[in-house]
Amino acid sequence: MARRAGALLILALLLFAIVRACGGPADPESQPEPATTTTAAVETTSSTPAATTTQAPPARIEASRPQEMVVPAIGMKAKFEDGDCRVVKGNVDPDGLNKACAYTAPDKPYQLPGTDAGDIVVIAGHAAAGVPAVFDKLYNPAENAHTLKMGDTMYLRTAASGEWWLKYEVTDLHDPMKDALANAPEIWGNDPTPGRLVTISCVQPTNPFEDSVRNAVIGWRFAGVSAEPHD
Repeated sequence: MARRAGALLILALLLFAIVRACGGPADPESQPEPATTTTAAVETTSSTPAATTTQAPPARIEASRPQEMVVPAIGMKAKFEDGDCRVVKGNVDPDGLNKACAYTAPDKPYQLPGTDAGDIVVIAGHAAAGVPAVFDKLYNPAENAHTLKMGDTMYLRTAASGEWWLKYEVTDLHDPMKDALANAPEIWGNDPTPGRLVTISCVQPTNPFEDSVRNAVIGWRFAGVSAEPHD
């Protein structure tokens, strides 16, 4: 039996006027704390600003709240809510359309991002129909396809990282039905997964009168510390 069997339903659907938005992670069972952690990798590039070229990237950045997210391949930038994702009636429901959020809870294995994160980091954000939302660019409903490909990069600046960025690379793409997401081992795994990050939103149908029934899920792997976001 998968460790996350019996999880709650995924993602509340917000309805107001003709505008739809949804976003948020699954809520699987908690798991034991992992016994191992990842070792940070670091990178520098020739495009690094002069102010940071003489500084070695930190070998360790402690876990802390994400503050900014950049995905260069699609020109996406996002800010974050200050606290945990809001939960409404058992469903994760970010407080607004224009910011993402990180989800942690005392009875869940999710962790905040850092070089030594010992299990999955979960980031949620809305995708909307009728108005812009923070994760709109992560999925193209018109083409029924993800906008990113394997190996594309994402960068997180956190409260503890200062001017440095945690770098992640796409490892897997999914668009499961909402009622299947909570128990999807290909997304959540069956054991602790150090260095893994998952972004979750919803797939908005092209017909504005249809309900959103699928999630847009991207799996990422921690790939090091960077002086700046770049392709």
